[in-house]
Amino acid sequence: MKKTLPVILLSLAIYCSKPVSAQSTAITLDVVSWNMEWFGYPPSGPSNEDLQEANAKKILRYLNADLYGMVEVVDSMRFRRLVDSLGNNEYGFFISPFCSNNSTGTGNSWLSGQKLAFIYRKSIFSNIRTRGLLRSSVSANTNWASGRFPYMFSATATINSVSKDINFIVIHGKAGSTANDYDRRKAGAQELKDTLDAQFANTINIIIGDYNDALNTTISTGSGPASSFQPIIADSTDADHYKSITLPLGVAGQSSMINFPNVVDNHVISNELTPYYVLNSAKIRNDITAVVPDYITTHNTSDHYPVFSQFSLEGLITGIPVVTPTAFGIQVSPNPFGSSLRVTATKSLANVQVRLLNMQGQIIHTKSLGFLSAGSSYEPSFTDLPRGIYFMQVETKQQRTVVKLTHL
Repeated sequence: MKKTLPVILLSLAIYCSKPVSAQSTAITLDVVSWNMEWFGYPPSGPSNEDLQEANAKKILRYLNADLYGMVEVVDSMRFRRLVDSLGNNEYGFFISPFCSNNSTGTGNSWLSGQKLAFIYRKSIFSNIRTRGLLRSSVSANTNWASGRFPYMFSATATINSVSKDINFIVIHGKAGSTANDYDRRKAGAQELKDTLDAQFANTINIIIGDYNDALNTTISTGSGPASSFQPIIADSTDADHYKSITLPLGVAGQSSMINFPNVVDNHVISNELTPYYVLNSAKIRNDITAVVPDYITTHNTSDHYPVFSQFSLEGLITGIPVVTPTAFGIQVSPNPFGSSLRVTATKSLANVQVRLLNMQGQIIHTKSLGFLSAGSSYEPSFTDLPRGIYFMQVETKQQRTVVKLTHL
């Protein structure tokens, strides 16, 4: 389980100094992608592989995410040790059995190649399956850096008794800024989109990783100005459309790499996931310099920053910070409840909105209360409500809280 109180306190501290922040919480699904830059391979990455591993450990503990999609993992044994250091009862992992110029998962070319990987929180994910996408396609082999195919982690995510089946797809796009590089990336993006539309049109999908191109423009000097991932970005009207939740970060002039002007590490979600996306949570996590202060100056860990996004499986879409009921200033009773509930304010609250939602995220009851003085109560009644798990969301303009309830 996540360490709820420290995370909430950290979130509150950051929210006090910034208008919008994205931090892991115990009631949201927190997703991170990260290019680890030739992890465990000093000939091409950071020269001190032990220091790289130690810093990566600090960063992953700091981020405290539920699902990590990693690229440029080279040393698989070192990666295993990294995950075990986080608690092998807490986290598990998968590494792609393929990489550029290797389709078997064995041999020297696999051992020294850039692989894709997932780290997942065992308490949240079940029914796990992994697979490489497009592996039988000759054109995809060429377009995805000679065999660095998209890697998919499919699982049931469960938080607060709410479960969703989700496909996480980590990608590492063809590198380079030439016209040929651009064309190969674009063709790879088109084939991936076509495959998802054909095989996963009605599922919850999220595409994360190092796209090796921006979404709001292109890094290519030989093509453009549109992104090579335009086949996915532009598809925003049909029944299988996708939402590029990190595209605004690029428009705002942010960067996901050290000394590089674009956001090339991105998160894109299918329309089925859009109702669960916590608004404005997509973020470049350059705050990791708080735990590795020389991350930029000595280039000892990676030349990429992790990228974060957050989802509420209950479908409670908001960018307002989430706090505990005690910190918010309410008590909800009884629990379990029968035909009625009592929401009692322990401090004065303004602009109060109350909602009751079922397990599917559907709103069963909503009420605008305006001002609640300390000690006052609101007592909604519920008749013919099916037995089961419900969620009471109470919100003001400054914060919100969610209480899990059982109806008998």
